[in-house]
Parts: sequence; structure tokens; C-alpha cells
Amino acid sequence: MYVFNSAQWQVWRYEMINDYKILNILMVLFSTQIVKTYIDSFHDNKKPFNVMKHLTWGVYIFFQYWVMISSASDPLLVLTINIALIFLIYKTSYYIHAKTALFLSGILYAIWMLTEVAVNNILHLTIIEETSYFFIVGSVASKLIMYTAVHFLKRCRKSNLLTDVPFLYWVRLFLIPVATFYIIHNTYQLTSPSGNTFFFTITTILLIIVNYITFDVYDRLGNHMEIEKRNLVYEQQLALCNKQAAERETAYQETRRVRHDLNGYLVDLKAAIQSGRIEEAELKIDHILKQNQIYRNEVSRSGNLVIDALINYKYSLTQKEGIDMKCYVLIPEQIPFEGADLCIILGNLIDNAMEAVTSLPERQRYMEVSVSQVKGNLSIMVKNPYEGDIKRNGSGQIQTSKQDSLNHGIGLSSVKRSVDKYNGELLTEYGDGMFKATVLLYPPENLHDSS
Repeated sequence: MYVFNSAQWQVWRYEMINDYKILNILMVLFSTQIVKTYIDSFHDNKKPFNVMKHLTWGVYIFFQYWVMISSASDPLLVLTINIALIFLIYKTSYYIHAKTALFLSGILYAIWMLTEVAVNNILHLTIIEETSYFFIVGSVASKLIMYTAVHFLKRCRKSNLLTDVPFLYWVRLFLIPVATFYIIHNTYQLTSPSGNTFFFTITTILLIIVNYITFDVYDRLGNHMEIEKRNLVYEQQLALCNKQAAERETAYQETRRVRHDLNGYLVDLKAAIQSGRIEEAELKIDHILKQNQIYRNEVSRSGNLVIDALINYKYSLTQKEGIDMKCYVLIPEQIPFEGADLCIILGNLIDNAMEAVTSLPERQRYMEVSVSQVKGNLSIMVKNPYEGDIKRNGSGQIQTSKQDSLNHGIGLSSVKRSVDKYNGELLTEYGDGMFKATVLLYPPENLHDSS
């Protein structure tokens, strides 16, 4: 993509074609990896396997190589074709609106061109002699910058995942491409007078491979951590469902026992009433009612196992803390949202509300939880009083006051991550000592149909 409309650039490129054929191919593959990382950083809802996606990628790779070896000198035409190809890759790979795909494609290549212009100007200031080396140094440097930038973008966009990377680790990671650029620049200075292209080419190839492996290993480790924490969510969900199933089994057995003993209870009760032992009869009635409290700890009985288990479990915790928890659950048994996502969203919102309420005097400890479905869309609302100031981090996200904020639950940022999965909305309102968090989720099939 490193295109400048100048006769001198054409001369450099022809020299480079003869001397750096292997490096040319590597640069094309490196460009492809940059684009793939950029695209993957914005979306997760991939389309299933299709021939058009691979065909579009093939056309893109072929076009990049053609630009490198041909005499194409119209940067505007090259830019337009690149944007069009990225747009097609977007549309064949992901469920995405056309306007969004076109915007993201244009942004990528606009920034890429600005990066190349900036690198070119910097090299003019630091390098005296301009040869074919000049072009390859600029090409490698600009791609290293873009590769680092898209990985930063990916991690920032995916910071709503289950893992957050400490800033110090990012600084250490950033030093690798910086050191690579420094080594390539100085290798150029040392080898350009003698024209030793072999040493420069090998050094550049090895450094590019080192950068690729470093970022790839980093991504794989991050994904491994995310999978581990995602598995923790499923384990928590399974534990809740098992607990709910055990409670229902206990309730069923209790119902059978009460029914079996009902005749005896009624005969005894009738005898007490007929003999005028009213107080004794009242005690017997109270005993029957106490034995028949099948759903004494169940405030959610929608039939949806995940929602009911989670809310009823959280309700039992609020009772231990002296919190008055009001629940309004109006949903069908089956809803088109993953149980793990519902556990993350609802569980963290309730945890945050409990955290805020437990710091209040006991008479002020109350909260409201509402879960409803309207026209297929799921609405979740959690409302609670609070005291003090609401703290936000540098990204504008509300912070937990717990010391272990990174591992509290699944992490506050994972709520937004799960909401974004359904192109949903997370709204927070607070003031006058009252905080309200509202989540709106859209069914996945609606997202695919509208793309």
C-alpha cells in the first residue's frame, strides 16, 4: 500500500522488486494480517463458512502483490480499490450494516496512508541517501506501526472481554516494535553504503517474524485466559441451575409428604375445633402452613431456569444482609439469549446494587430488580439507593469500590461486553441518592436480518 506518485519512487520500487522478492511476499502477507486483526477487533458475529469470503480475501492478496510489482502510480485509485475490497471482506465475513462496513474500511486506509506519509517524512529527516532501501524501510516501518496500532485497538475494543491487561504489560509489548524499527533503521544505515541487500533482507524478515510471533502468542494467551474465565461463568451457571433443581426436587417431595399427611392433619384439626381448643387449632394451622412453604425462598417463578435460579440465589443472599429485594420477572420459559450472558449481566448488576446497599443503614437497604420481555427484546433493570460519589475510570466506566475489582464476579467490563454481543444498550442513571442500571438486549436473529 506504500504508494507515492513520483518517478523516483517508481525507480526505487523496480530496484526493490529485483532485490527483495521474498520480502515483497512477506509484506503482502503482513498487510493481510493487519487487515484481519483490524476487522476482528470490531465484530464477533461471524458468518458461517462461505466461498465468497475466501474468494474476496484471495482477490485482496493478489491486488496487494500486483500493486507491489506493477507500475500502478495512481494512489487515489489504489486507495479506492483497497477500501472496496475491505468493504467486501466485511460483508462476506460478518453480519454488519453496509454503512458501518464502508466507514470502518475508509478509516483503516485513511489512517494507513497518513502513517506512511508520516514515516516517509521522518525518514527524509533521518536518512541522507535515498535508494531502494529507503522504500523498503518505510514500508516495513509503516506496517509495523499499523500492526502495533491495530493490536492496541483490538485490545481496547476487546477490553470489555473477561480479561484486562495491565498498562505496564502494554508498555513492554510496545517496546518490541519500537526496537524493531530502531534495528531496521540502523541496519539500513550500515548496509546501504556497501549495497549488502542480503543481510538487510534477512534481518528485516526475522524481525517481522519476531513481531508477529510475539503478538500472536500474546493474543493466544489472552484468549486462553478469556476461555478460562468464561468456563468459570458456565460453572457458576451450572451450580445455580443444580441448586434450583435440588430446591424444586425438595419442594416436590415436601408436597407429596404434606398431601400424604393431609387427612391426619385435618382430622386432628377438626377434633380440636369441635372440642373448643381454638388456640391449639391455630397452632396446628400454623404448623401446616409452615410445613407447606414450598416456595418460601423463591421470588422468581418465571419457568426460565437460569433467571429463576440466579434471582432466587441472589435473593437468599440479600435476606442474610437484611436487604429488602423486590423482584418483578415477566418472561417466558425460553428466551433467545445465552444463559452465560444473562448470568454475567444480571449477576453483576445485582452484585453492584448489593455492594452499594450494604453500606447503608439497615432501614435504607432495599433494591428493585425487573426482568421483562417486550416484542422479543429483553429488558433488565436494577435500582438501588447509594451514598457517596460515583467513581468512573479513564474510559468513563463506573468502577467498583471492592479491592479486587479485576476479579470481582467476572468484572464490570464484561457486562458491557455481553450487552454489545447483542448490539444492546446499557444505560446508567444516578442522582439524589438513587442509582438505576437498565439493559436492553435484542434477539440475535433480528441482528442478522438487519445486516
